Amino acid sequence: MRRRIITLVLMGSLAAAGTAAAQTVEWRYGGRLLYLSTDATSDELGDTGYHFDVGSSLGLEFDAAVMFSNSFAAEFSIGGAAPRLKAVGGDCCPTIDAGRLWLVPLTATAQYHPQIYGPWYPYVGLGITWIVPLYSLSDDLRAAGLNDVDFEGSLGLAAQVGFNYQMDNRWYVNFDLKYLGASLEARAKTDEEDIPTVTLDINPIVIGLGVGYKF
Repeated sequence: MRRRIITLVLMGSLAAAGTAAAQTVEWRYGGRLLYLSTDATSDELGDTGYHFDVGSSLGLEFDAAVMFSNSFAAEFSIGGAAPRLKAVGGDCCPTIDAGRLWLVPLTATAQYHPQIYGPWYPYVGLGITWIVPLYSLSDDLRAAGLNDVDFEGSLGLAAQVGFNYQMDNRWYVNFDLKYLGASLEARAKTDEEDIPTVTLDINPIVIGLGVGYKF
């Protein structure tokens, strides 16, 4: 079902871009300070007694957008945040601070910009995202008996709303809010066994505030 929705989103994005391709395009580049908000919990890691928790974090995001017309645009962004990863043991074992799990969202959205005159330019967007996880096993997890932990990202839907405040002909302030419907697969090993894969439904809300420049 998710694959069908993503396919429809891609087809709609290409159609919107195609209808406006004949018009003069305008490029915009920006950077944002972001807050990646999530509270994801995995299932138990086999018989270890532990499960993973991922919290929220500050980070940075950079984007490039092309305006095909006054109303339609496509945006491509890459972000980075490093929330704390914890292995929570409940009643049986102490909670372990497993270090930082780097999350790198790669997102592409098709945007619609309503025609509103003045310095305020709101927009909505819909597209796809892939969250790339980067992680290095901590010494504390090794001491707890896990000798390998690997995370794998997945493709998901992205929904977006925000606005630009035009300061002059080139510079603008940007506020952006995205929902990224993506999960991570976690694989772990002990000395005795390969632990079955567990899922972390990250599904973060990404709040960004920054500045941009248009050409």
